Amino acid sequence: LKHLSPGTAEVSSILEERILGADTSAELEETGRVLSIGDGIARVYGLRNVQAEEMVEFSSGLKGMSLNLEPDNVGV
Repeated sequence: LKHLSPGTAEVSSILEERILGADTSAELEETGRVLSIGDGIARVYGLRNVQAEEMVEFSSGLKGMSLNLEPDNVGV
């Protein structure tokens, strides 16, 4: 930073402080739509980023595990 002008060095320092102090604990939240329920499995559309065996929480508070990852829906 020594070769930068005083104003540029100050801006660079402020940006570095903000980046280092950024909150990185954010979680991804996705919302899907239940297409059908049968035999204890809910078919859910819209969970594009869900991974196998990931916990899923329904709006009722009930939790399930994603198991069947199909191209157009997920079995939970």
